[in-house]
Amino acid sequence: IYNLLHKLFLSADPASDINLSKEFGIPPVYNVAYEALAADSSQQVIMQMFFYGDRDGQNDFRSYLGQFNSGNWKITNEKQWVTISSTKGKPITIFANRPLPEESGQDEEAQRAMIAHMDSKGLEPTIVIHRGHSYYAPYTIQHIRPSAKIVFLGSCGGYHLIHNVLQHSPNAHIIASKQIGKTIINQPFFNLLNEKLRNGNSIDWIPFWKEFGQVVTDKEGFQDYIPPHKNLGAIFIKAYNTQMGESTASEG
Repeated sequence: IYNLLHKLFLSADPASDINLSKEFGIPPVYNVAYEALAADSSQQVIMQMFFYGDRDGQNDFRSYLGQFNSGNWKITNEKQWVTISSTKGKPITIFANRPLPEESGQDEEAQRAMIAHMDSKGLEPTIVIHRGHSYYAPYTIQHIRPSAKIVFLGSCGGYHLIHNVLQHSPNAHIIASKQIGKTIINQPFFNLLNEKLRNGNSIDWIPFWKEFGQVVTDKEGFQDYIPPHKNLGAIFIKAYNTQMGESTASEG
């Protein structure tokens, strides 16, 4: 444990030139190859988004759909979810449940219907995004599968749930805030990620994060968001489990 902690802290200094993947025997922490994200039989990137049916969730859902009014995307409406597909560039498909009223549990029903539909088509999401308050996060996390390569927790304090995420997807690259999750920060991330994927780019976190920071208007809030290559807690858990010969993947 002390050896892992020592190397982790050294790696925080760029001058140390420590290769975390090589040192700890874990998958790359600085990038996710496009081919790894388009790993299903259809060779398309599958993204899964979980919305919740309170007022904030409904507003976020409307705002999110408004980002796809260019000719690069097409929205297909279903009763309980929407499908957003790229029309130019690489094949990207985003599934997002409708934030139907939470009081009657319709938002949860919509999520389960969306998942059942994806399962029936053999579609495994490699990107999972939580849209909602922190008290909804456990409900999103329970649906994360080992196929997830990137997990974005858009809620407040999502950073403190990294262990829970890794129990479902041991090698996930996790993006979360230590403090307040904000739509004005989350949305630019999604826009940038979607365009990178549509153009067939691998996600290299260091330049990605630099570009992301340039378009975010809330600089103070942005500092609370932790990118995968600086998520030392997640890296430690992955490295420890590798060293101990254990897997954090759940069987459920």
